[in-house]
Amino acid sequence: MRILWTDEALDDFEEILAWYHREAGPRAAVAVQRRIVLDLEALAPFPERIRASERLPGARELVVSKLPYIVFVQLVEDALVVLNVVHTRRKFPA
Repeated sequence: MRILWTDEALDDFEEILAWYHREAGPRAAVAVQRRIVLDLEALAPFPERIRASERLPGARELVVSKLPYIVFVQLVEDALVVLNVVHTRRKFPA
């Protein structure tokens, strides 16, 4: 299963990584990047296992392990489309 990122999701991801790089250093930013990507890649065999979103109709919510982020994804044919990466404290959608 392919993982495709929307421009909005890439912007979210870049902002998160930039924050960690600035506040906690480059090693922390790399660790956060790995965790989010690994959790997404782990969905490939059975993406329906994550909960359906009540906030974004037609989307599903991946709660990232050990981090305060939710990744909103949509299943489209043979692809997992990443829509947004959101901090759990953020009111989303606004």
